[in-house]
Amino acid sequence: SEKSGLVFRSNAAASARGEGESWNEDPPTKLATAVVDLNDDDDDAKEDDNDPITLPESTHTILFTEPINSTPFIWSFLIAAVSILCLVLALLDNPWGGFRDAIPANVNPPVKIAQYCSVFIALLMEEEIPTALYLLRRIPKQYFYSKFPELNYSKFVCSMLLRILSGYLFLLNVLLILVQASNVLDIFYDVLALQFLQQLDDIAFSLARMSVLSRKMKNATTCKYFQIEFNKSKLGQGKKLSIFLKGVYFFNLFGLLAGLIVVTMRQKAGHYTCREITAKMPDRLWEDAYVQWPDVGVERMILNYPYFNGVYKQDGSRHDRRPVYVEQNKFDGTAFDTVKPFPEEYEFKLGAKFMYCESLKAWVFTHEYISKSKDDDLDCPWLLRSEETEVYDIEDVEGPWQIWAGVISDTNVAITCNECNTKADCNLNGECMNDGTCKCDNGDGVSFLGPHCEVRLRDQCRTIVGELYNETYTVIEEEWAGS
Repeated sequence: SEKSGLVFRSNAAASARGEGESWNEDPPTKLATAVVDLNDDDDDAKEDDNDPITLPESTHTILFTEPINSTPFIWSFLIAAVSILCLVLALLDNPWGGFRDAIPANVNPPVKIAQYCSVFIALLMEEEIPTALYLLRRIPKQYFYSKFPELNYSKFVCSMLLRILSGYLFLLNVLLILVQASNVLDIFYDVLALQFLQQLDDIAFSLARMSVLSRKMKNATTCKYFQIEFNKSKLGQGKKLSIFLKGVYFFNLFGLLAGLIVVTMRQKAGHYTCREITAKMPDRLWEDAYVQWPDVGVERMILNYPYFNGVYKQDGSRHDRRPVYVEQNKFDGTAFDTVKPFPEEYEFKLGAKFMYCESLKAWVFTHEYISKSKDDDLDCPWLLRSEETEVYDIEDVEGPWQIWAGVISDTNVAITCNECNTKADCNLNGECMNDGTCKCDNGDGVSFLGPHCEVRLRDQCRTIVGELYNETYTVIEEEWAGS
């Protein structure tokens, strides 16, 4: 056929340039037959591996075509070292051991789409790994020495391994950038910056050919080694090796996707947000609050906002893709028992909540029984609300809050995370446990209380006397209502 004739002539010409060499390449007739048999089910028979290849135009190639003590080799080594060093520095600039705080609580859909698109973009941009593996496949040791008897094959292998190292440093940096990103443009800028670092060898090679670096470098980039062609070789072709090369590419793809999917699922589950917070409300009163008791009706009561100071925990639910924090028991920080309150004469309590409202684009403080008016039918009947924001972590809320106390006014709400990372987070009055809680110290006449062991209770202060009736109150070691 005409197609097989073209391939025959191409390979015949390539073979003619290598006459006199001892390497036994595939005869032209066999090459033509291989190309004609396009209907074969074997994938390798369909691959266009018959086209001759040349060495890549890169300073990585000069690492094995030039002597170690030569100027071109030193230049090429320095360029490779700078590229690898910059990629390593970018890798070390990540918060190793503190990724939970560095990864955003969640991201908007456009950022999420950009993250997954960047995985495929990075694999298309990354050419060092496939280039190195392809050359190792096409140029085995005997074939290498048949073309370059004066060169060292070990240096050729080391140069390819350097390419593979650079490629995986690039991919690892890309993955770490993607999981920490919260802005679309930042993703693309950072990926492009990494690609620039990886292509320093190609840029330096182009500059060397223009005599920018030195005449010796120009001679090294225009030497005969870059004109010699390699045809398909018997030892360089194999179905298992071909499958391996495809497997490496898909391994890189699945590795990046798996890492990104794990982070996405953890963000969805609220893993990167604080599980427990302490809220300190403003010192404000609302004298005519509307309280809708179940099965009773509306009652006008005085609402003292500091009454809601205390611990709030995630209850596992989500509202508008953000976690919901529910008020806990003041005695022991556990959830209110709304099924069987104790003692029986106590009315059961329902905790207030912090949650995000998409309709308001703000975090709000709300209570199911309390509303601003009888006709307060908003999706989020808020008592306190933050400024408009899209943050997924309530700790990231900035600026003043608005409070309803008959009228709207500005105020401040202090929210702190109850999780610790070091002993300093426990105010040096306790130990930070593996679960992120503080175990407070007791002894020497002093006990420490609070989520961060911030409250100091001396033994002599365990008994206090009332001012009006001279009554005595003492701290006792008994359980009451779970406290």
